[in-house]
Amino acid sequence: MAVLDHWHPVLPSKQLRRAPVGVRLGGTDIVLFRGAGGQVGALLDVCPHRRMRLSRGKVINGRLQCSYHGWTYNCAGAGESPATPKLYASARAFDTTEKHGFIWLKSLDSNPLFPPFEVDGWYNICNLTHRAQAPLELVVDNFCEIEHTPTTHAFFGYALERMHEVQVRFEPTDTSVRVINQGPPKQIAWIYRLLLGIGKNWQFNDDWTTFFSPVYSIYDHWWSNPATGRESLVRWRLFIFFSPVDDHETAITTFAYTKSRYPLGPNGGVPFLAWLIRMKLNHEINLDVNILKSLADKNPNIDGMKLSRFDRVLGLNRERIQRIYRGVQPEVLSEQP
Repeated sequence: MAVLDHWHPVLPSKQLRRAPVGVRLGGTDIVLFRGAGGQVGALLDVCPHRRMRLSRGKVINGRLQCSYHGWTYNCAGAGESPATPKLYASARAFDTTEKHGFIWLKSLDSNPLFPPFEVDGWYNICNLTHRAQAPLELVVDNFCEIEHTPTTHAFFGYALERMHEVQVRFEPTDTSVRVINQGPPKQIAWIYRLLLGIGKNWQFNDDWTTFFSPVYSIYDHWWSNPATGRESLVRWRLFIFFSPVDDHETAITTFAYTKSRYPLGPNGGVPFLAWLIRMKLNHEINLDVNILKSLADKNPNIDGMKLSRFDRVLGLNRERIQRIYRGVQPEVLSEQP
């Protein structure tokens, strides 16, 4: 398996209309367009004739027309020349599907499972896209440890002065890494505590599992009473996909769901607060993106780092990214920081 052999979300469906759109994944430039019947085509973003970017073209009668000499291509990449009708060309095509409001793509000759979304009973509050100026491994590092939450985040996470009380547990398998955290939360405004149903001295729970075909994590967030186990009235479930644009930039695609126990009709009144939840979540992810800009060294190698008890996940993730996602046998990585 290689990077392009896995399903990746690359563009919100609503952003692909009449004009083609260029995207970049794993250092490869790809053009998306809607062909006959609205089918999504994905081709290498270079015309086989004279190497013009196909994303500069337009769609004519369900075919993507190159802006340079007018050659056209269907969704399978079969090309025709208007000036030399018997001359045919073939552009590299990719497999596509539209699910959860996004266009996903992968190579034609791979057969991975599509990432499952277990969201029955959950409400899709929003889908978000961000770009981080850092390699894939470093972006995943940031989203897979909670030691940074006291100083980086505004809402989610733990209190800095009580970080030593936070419990962390790792449950790795051959194909996934689960991390479970529980501890004293950072202070949040009383109005949010009231809305979420958070009691005094409750704990914040951050439980996620990272998978590697493609690289994505499923997060569950909630607050609970440590004595009784009673939970807050609202839970979050986030599906965050980490897609390498190239060696220096990573696309972050978030599918956010929530579940409410408020007796306010379907979805517990969540739709009325969708704008607020979206704003808060977008702000939290932007804080992650901004902190990643300031890394002094963006080499993904972790050798020589002074790692903490929360950082064991860095080595676990790297081994699986190399073996499962990139399809290479890496040097033996210590799973103990």
